[in-house]
Amino acid sequence: MFIDIAFAAGSAAIDPNQTYQINDIIRVGIALVVLVSGFLSVIFILWGGMMLILSGGKDEKVKPAINSIRYAVVGLIIIILSIFVAPKVGDLLGLNVSNYVSPKVIFSTIQDLSGKIFGNKNDIMIAPGSSGGDMLPADFSDL
Repeated sequence: MFIDIAFAAGSAAIDPNQTYQINDIIRVGIALVVLVSGFLSVIFILWGGMMLILSGGKDEKVKPAINSIRYAVVGLIIIILSIFVAPKVGDLLGLNVSNYVSPKVIFSTIQDLSGKIFGNKNDIMIAPGSSGGDMLPADFSDL
């Protein structure tokens, strides 16, 4: 049942017929951690904002709301900084990890994973200059 749901989106994120290298598994794992932590940070920022709005100016309700926003932003900054610092530290230790843990590779993996999870961005947005991207529908011709 869950497998049918996983394949219902069109393309699977993991192909069972393909063998994966350890650096691919690490790269995808790091990208998933960054994607999930970024999503959770945005959720906590929105939650803290709602708590701040609903606090009514009461000091005992304002402090937890501000702390929620503060910790979410600090966590997001730490995750983003670790993307840039971890490859440098790994290279300094002689591990040669910058080939598969560089920021460019991680961000492209995040883009690929988010395209597979949430749908390809080309399916959602129409780029200018593409078929019909610059043209208005016939209903808006009088604008």
